[in-house]
Amino acid sequence: MSSLSHDHQPNAKERTLVVNADSDTYQESEDLIWERFKTGNETALTYIYRTYSNTLFNYGCQFVDDRDLVRDTLQDLFIDLINSRERLGATSSIKFYLMKSFRNKLVKAIKKSQRRREVEDDSSKDSFLVTISAEARWINGQLDQRKEKLIQESLNQLPALQREALVLYFFEGLKYEQIAEMLGIKVKSSRALIYRSTESLGKILGPHKEEILTMLSLSLLANQ
Repeated sequence: MSSLSHDHQPNAKERTLVVNADSDTYQESEDLIWERFKTGNETALTYIYRTYSNTLFNYGCQFVDDRDLVRDTLQDLFIDLINSRERLGATSSIKFYLMKSFRNKLVKAIKKSQRRREVEDDSSKDSFLVTISAEARWINGQLDQRKEKLIQESLNQLPALQREALVLYFFEGLKYEQIAEMLGIKVKSSRALIYRSTESLGKILGPHKEEILTMLSLSLLANQ
């Protein structure tokens, strides 16, 4: 895989659509697509890369503004997956599997590149700064420039962990159990974190609370 492309915007139907070499289409669940990938199926690999690489890249850019580092880490992730695919475990959610693996790899890469500086902890106000991805704009057609700026500025006033939790929940459509596993917390704590973060965001939004939280809810439904 020589280069990364980040202009793909998959819709809900495409997430379960595979195109074979003869250009016929058929439906498969994600666990079957993953199993095909593990056995060396190139169509499954192409589907996984085209469907999720853009999401992973946008997610990574919210941890660090070094796009080259994010791009290199993403490419390393897919190389590692290809080289070890016969030993990979099963999954019913390719997106969650990739996001968790990419997060772990990117955090290590960031720490390695910042050894001469103090690595920011989870409470840092400067880590995980939210930017609304093109995919999120595309999913929610009501997200104009004014609302986009309002959401970004409001989210970035929250602590880093709350910001990431809300992005994973509303924009990536991850479940409480998946967020808990990614962040290394209990499911009960994950639910509480989402609730507290949403409450805090509502206070920051002030008179715009109802409008923006409704839009975030619509974004969540679009991702399910």
